[in-house]
Amino acid sequence: MKRIAIGLLSGMLILAACRQVPAGDGPSRTAPPVITIQSATETPSPTPISTSVPTETPIPSITPLPTIPTFTPTFDASTIVTVTPAQPAACPKENPAIIAEFATPDAYGSYQLYNVSEILTYLNSGGTLTQLTTSPLGSLADSKTIDLTGDGVNELTYKGYVTFDILGCKDGKYQSLFNFVGDWEARLEDTPDLNKNGIPELILYDITHYGSALFYIFEWNGMEFRSRIDMGEEDWDLSSSPGEIMDANGDALKEIVVVYDVNKFCGGLGNPCDGTPARKQTTTLAWNGRNYVVRAQDSDAPQYRFQAIQDGDLQARYGYYSEALSFYQATIFDDRLEWWSPEREEYERRTYWAQYDPTPTVYPTAILDSTEYPRLATYAYYRIMLLHIVQGHESDAGTVYKTLQQKFGNDPYGHPYVEMATAFWNAYQSTHKMYDGCAAGIQYASEHPEILIPLGSDYHGWQSPIYVPADVCPFR
Repeated sequence: MKRIAIGLLSGMLILAACRQVPAGDGPSRTAPPVITIQSATETPSPTPISTSVPTETPIPSITPLPTIPTFTPTFDASTIVTVTPAQPAACPKENPAIIAEFATPDAYGSYQLYNVSEILTYLNSGGTLTQLTTSPLGSLADSKTIDLTGDGVNELTYKGYVTFDILGCKDGKYQSLFNFVGDWEARLEDTPDLNKNGIPELILYDITHYGSALFYIFEWNGMEFRSRIDMGEEDWDLSSSPGEIMDANGDALKEIVVVYDVNKFCGGLGNPCDGTPARKQTTTLAWNGRNYVVRAQDSDAPQYRFQAIQDGDLQARYGYYSEALSFYQATIFDDRLEWWSPEREEYERRTYWAQYDPTPTVYPTAILDSTEYPRLATYAYYRIMLLHIVQGHESDAGTVYKTLQQKFGNDPYGHPYVEMATAFWNAYQSTHKMYDGCAAGIQYASEHPEILIPLGSDYHGWQSPIYVPADVCPFR
C-alpha cells in the first residue's frame, strides 16, 4: 500500500534516485520566482569564450546504466478507457424490522461500542444500510453508502477509531472489502472520479499525533482496492490539510496540489525545525494513465547556492528545462545567494536551539567557505551543458563546455567537476548518445564520490536530498 505524507520527511520528495527525463524542450510551465535573497558572498563575472568545440579522445567502454521508470508529463484525456461495470453483487435480503443491538440507546441515551464484526453480523442477518447511516451511531454518522466498485450496488464506508473499512457484498454476503489502519484517525475526504474512468476514488486523510496529515487515494481495480499514488517511495510528507484537487493544466483531469510550509510548525509539538535550511514546498501529482505520480515540485526561492543547484536538478529531472537553466544561472551569477558549509550548519543549529536554553549561549559566527562557489558553479556549467545536449543544441553545449574548462580547469576545487564533464563529453562525442555520456559521467562520480558531498549531504539539513552518482546525469 502506498501513501503520501508531504511534510516531515519532505527531503525524500526531492527523489534522489534519478528518473527519466524526456528529450525535447519539456512541458511548458510558468517561470520560477525571481531570486531576491539578501546577503552577498562574491560576484562572479562571465568570461568571454570561444565557440569552437574541442575534440577529445573517445572513451572505449561504458558501464551500463540502470533502467529508470518513465514518467509522462502530460496525459491525453481522450485516451481514458471507461471501466466496464461488473455484474451487480448479490446481497442478503433486507429486513427493515431487524434492529441492531448496538443501535439501541440505553437508559442514559448512550450507545454501546461496536466494531466491524458487529456491523457485518447485523447486515448479514438482514439489517439495512439505510438504518446504519441515518441513526446517531457516533462515527457511523460520518459513514456513507456509495457504489465504489461500479457494479450498481452500494458499499458502506465505516470509520473506526484508527481504522477505515469498506463493507460490501461478495459471494452473497457482506464482507470487509478494504481495511485501512491509520496512524491516528483516518477520515474520508471525498469520493470523486478524478481519472474519469467511471469508478470513484476513495480519498482518505489521517491526522497524525504530530498534527500533520497523511493523504491517500484508493480505487477498485475489479478485484480489490489499490492505491493510485505511485511516488517511488512508501511515505511522503503532507501539510496539515489534505491538499487541493484541481485541474491545474486544463486537460480535464484533476491534479492534486499539496503545499507544505514546515516553518508554520517551528517550535510546536514534534518541532521539525532545527535552524538548518527549510522551505515551503508545493507538490503536484498528476494522472499518467495508471497512477497519480509527481508531475512537479517547487519550493520557495533559494536562499543558499546549494538550494539553487538542487532546484535546477529537480526541474531538469521532470523535464522543465527553462526553469532548470534559470536555477543553474543563478548558481553561477547571483551574488545574493548565501554560502553553506558543515561549520555553518553547526553554527545555525546551535544558535537555533540556544533560544530554548534558560541562559542562551552565543556561538562564534561561521567563517565563509570560499571553496563552495567554484565547486557548485562548475557543476552548474556542467548541468547547463547537459541541458543543451538533451534539447539537441550541441553547438551551445560545446560553448558551455569550453567555458567550463577556461574558467575552472585550473581551479583545484572546480577541477574534479571539469573532469566529470570531460568524461561525459568524450563518451558522448564518440557515439552522440546521451546514454553513453551519462554512463561516463555517473561512472566518474562513482569513482570520486567526494564530488557529491557539496551538492547534497547530511550537513545541508533534513530537507536536502543525499546525492548519489546517478543524480549527476538523469537523462537516458
